[in-house]
Amino acid sequence: MTETLKILLLDDSAEDAEIVQRLLLKQNMNFEFHLAQNEKTYQRALNQFQPDIILSDHFLPQFNSLDALTFARKCFPDVPFIMVTGAVSEEFAAEIIKQGADDYILKDRLSRLPAAIDIVIKKRKAEKEKEETEKKIIQSETNLRTIFENTSEGFLLLDRDAVVITFNSKALKYSFFSKGQKIEAGRSVYDFMSPSRKKVFEGIIFRVLNGESIQYDSSFKMDNDSITWIDFSVTPVIADNQVQGICVTGRDITRRKMAEEELKKNYFEKQSLAERMSTILNALPAYVALLNEDGVIVDVNKAWQSFEDSNGFIGNNYAIGDNYVSFALHAKGVEKEDGLLVGKGILSVLKKMVPGFTYDYAYHSAAGKTWFRMVVTPLQEKEKAGVVVMHINITEQKRSDEALQITLKELSDYKIALDESTIVSITNKDGIIIYVNDNFCKISKYASPDLLGKDHVLINSGFHDKAFMKNLWATIIKGKIWRNEIKNKTKDGDFYWVDTTIVPFLSDKGEPIQYVAINKDITEKKLMEQKMLEQKVQEQKKITRAVIKAQERERNRIGQELHDNVNQILAGTKLYLSVASKSNAKVKELISYPMEMIDNSINEIRLLSSRQVTPLKNINLEELIQSLLDDLVKNTAIKINLACNILSKSVNDDFKLNIYRIIQEQLNNILKHAAAKNVSVCIESMTDGINIVVSDDGKGFDMHKKRKGIGISNMINRIESYNGKIKITSSVGKGCKTEIDLPY
Repeated sequence: MTETLKILLLDDSAEDAEIVQRLLLKQNMNFEFHLAQNEKTYQRALNQFQPDIILSDHFLPQFNSLDALTFARKCFPDVPFIMVTGAVSEEFAAEIIKQGADDYILKDRLSRLPAAIDIVIKKRKAEKEKEETEKKIIQSETNLRTIFENTSEGFLLLDRDAVVITFNSKALKYSFFSKGQKIEAGRSVYDFMSPSRKKVFEGIIFRVLNGESIQYDSSFKMDNDSITWIDFSVTPVIADNQVQGICVTGRDITRRKMAEEELKKNYFEKQSLAERMSTILNALPAYVALLNEDGVIVDVNKAWQSFEDSNGFIGNNYAIGDNYVSFALHAKGVEKEDGLLVGKGILSVLKKMVPGFTYDYAYHSAAGKTWFRMVVTPLQEKEKAGVVVMHINITEQKRSDEALQITLKELSDYKIALDESTIVSITNKDGIIIYVNDNFCKISKYASPDLLGKDHVLINSGFHDKAFMKNLWATIIKGKIWRNEIKNKTKDGDFYWVDTTIVPFLSDKGEPIQYVAINKDITEKKLMEQKMLEQKVQEQKKITRAVIKAQERERNRIGQELHDNVNQILAGTKLYLSVASKSNAKVKELISYPMEMIDNSINEIRLLSSRQVTPLKNINLEELIQSLLDDLVKNTAIKINLACNILSKSVNDDFKLNIYRIIQEQLNNILKHAAAKNVSVCIESMTDGINIVVSDDGKGFDMHKKRKGIGISNMINRIESYNGKIKITSSVGKGCKTEIDLPY
């Protein structure tokens, strides 16, 4: 046991107490010992010493172990109790165990005491953890059931045979499958469907049972002939890598559908296809022109009009009313072949000889070479025909492709160079170097005399652990070839990596007499791998930041849902109860406490919502943090000092929100664990980033002990996702100081 165990022994014999104490010390138990010799000192010790376990003799003047157990169970029911006594009858031993004692040990068999203590402590701990877990499960189930019943979505849970397992009340309102029937658990979902929908749903269920998630909208005609739209989501319930059931959710989207239809009616249907295309294409970061069936320009987007250089295939040189095909054949700034291919290609599309094409070309101007990708697509509207011509700037992509080709060529040349620069060394059976080639000296920067006759360890950098080197020698001394990558050190102290193959040469008796090491210098490769690894790490951090951003949106959504939906439900419930109480004094008295609980729930939800919901744009970090601190001061006796100096223009909103969540997490840690009276928060813009210091005068903690919570881990995850650093300084009784540096 690593934690100090507080042991209270009730025994009127100091000699027996000393024997017990020596026995426990002999077993290397880490404990704090307290002896009580009568009823008065025993009761005082229970309250002041607060033991982790009680050991009690049976026979004491005017007091016995049964009395001690009764008192302990009344005041401290969770503290283990072991009777340690002389001879007692089996009936009494059974009775005291029945009354709640955890074990009994006879003094002539004390050697069993340490093991009994260990077993009892672990058993009590397990029981307590189980009890707490069960409470959490019950509370979690209650919370989930409340959310399940009051969410704005309807839920249906089906087994693999599409039999209804459970559903919420909202699902009843969405049960438009078959009129006149309500959904019931234990019946097939197909029982509530009209025949016309059954076949479609069977196909959906088949796909979901194969692991696919399906989302679709469906309309239902109601009794009053109105149309209701439901957005359905059908997803697999997976456990042990197998689909165990099906979850169906439905959300009423009638208002959204009506709004979409109204928008189409009032806007899109008044426009022709060409007008709609023009509206959409104006927003694209590309140069777009619409041609009629004769190749004449009928419209261009804003990007086309604002193109500065009118040469090439883009710009004011090609205006509405011009024949684009004729101009393209003689365009300036592009290769003649490009002009011919573009002109003939567009004609082929207009004549329906080809369905469209994509062509990359280079445009040469005084500013240099620019690459474009031309996409030509046929446009058909009723009896009219034409084409959409779109030019996309792909210069950066082309440059990247060219750089990639150069890199691939360099890598190919590098590979040839490696083949020509093999590094060779030979050592004798004792590991003494007896030969090196010129390439070895060139790379290691040692002269040949510096190496010959020396132990091979001379060039080993010490970067490899003992297990690695042990495996190397264990392999080659058995006469087997060994291959791996080794990090070595040059004479100047620099390091280099080699891909090493060590071949043992054997005597007639099969024993190694020397070792030949053939090495390939892979230092550049290793550096490249490290660079790629760093890039992967940075990409992962980007993903982490994206996840954090998504979590913030989800927090906001949940907070708003709690505030706008759940609180409205509670407020409505309160209103109905209030109306019911006005006509009956007895009812009013009965519901007074539930009304108070509803008020408390509303307030708690508002508080929770305020913590969850934060602005996602135009964040004023100082105001946000000050609001957080004000709430903390309002609800606790902690005094807080805030110093904030941030250049808002240099910090984006995601970065600010991340800073806020980090400080919120640290303040939560202080509130839960520190018992602090004073807290200081300092946020300051530096030349290269943001410096945050949060300190408190609380009880501190031992930094060498394993952390139980995830608060600090959450902070570290957020900080590392922005390439930041964190330093925590704390010790027992001396508070805690957290320093954070986040680069811009």
